Amino acid sequence: MYQTLSILSLLATLSPSLAVPSKHLRRAAGQTCEQFTPITSGVYEVQNNAWGAIPGGQSCVKIGGKPSAGDTVAWSSTFNWGGEASAIKAYPNAQAVSKTPCKPLNEYKTMPSIFNWSVSTTTITGDVAYDAFLNPECNGPGDKHIYEVMVWLARLGKLQPIGRLIRYNIQLAGHSWTLHKGTNTQTGTEVFSFVAGDKGGIKNFQGDLMEFFNYLTRSQGVDAGLKMTTMQAGAEIGVGKGTFSVSGYGISST
Repeated sequence: MYQTLSILSLLATLSPSLAVPSKHLRRAAGQTCEQFTPITSGVYEVQNNAWGAIPGGQSCVKIGGKPSAGDTVAWSSTFNWGGEASAIKAYPNAQAVSKTPCKPLNEYKTMPSIFNWSVSTTTITGDVAYDAFLNPECNGPGDKHIYEVMVWLARLGKLQPIGRLIRYNIQLAGHSWTLHKGTNTQTGTEVFSFVAGDKGGIKNFQGDLMEFFNYLTRSQGVDAGLKMTTMQAGAEIGVGKGTFSVSGYGISST
């Protein structure tokens, strides 16, 4: 059984939170084309995360515009990447560290989120996704994670999730999903990817993200005592030129 959150209850949950710890404040709201340095708006950080950047390409993020809902942030990414289509160049994303603190999965009750987005081009290979990492400790070494959990709201072009398809027609957060499982050969991290079955993707997502983690702890053997060390939302870009626009992204937790 699952329960879909209404937009009213979700917005009620997305209330103002604590101030962001100073270590997460990098730069005032604005724009940047730097590879990793984030910019901030309230509790939200936005960054290019161009970890796979190649010469001749670029990704720039900008915070601005009136958010489409409640306690959310509006931001965008302009990008121009070539090279191998299946090789991700950047994952421009937003996160709110103070709203999803590092703690065990079994200490979270709910994690409501809103993610309203659009992309200006159809000639793109990538995905629009939430991306989270699970570890025994909050400050683990670099990219050595136990699990990566992705929730693909859309598959852009022909990009494939890591691993093989292991489940069909999973009903979570009011939508149907397939589940893929595999290992990131570069990091050794085991990856679970929920991929939305909606044609064209879910461009206005609203739901409780804990439904996905609870599913993994119930049916896939994921330890509920593992800590969520990162929760981000954005677009992985392999190749393409255009703009990824987020009219409203918000997240909270109890």
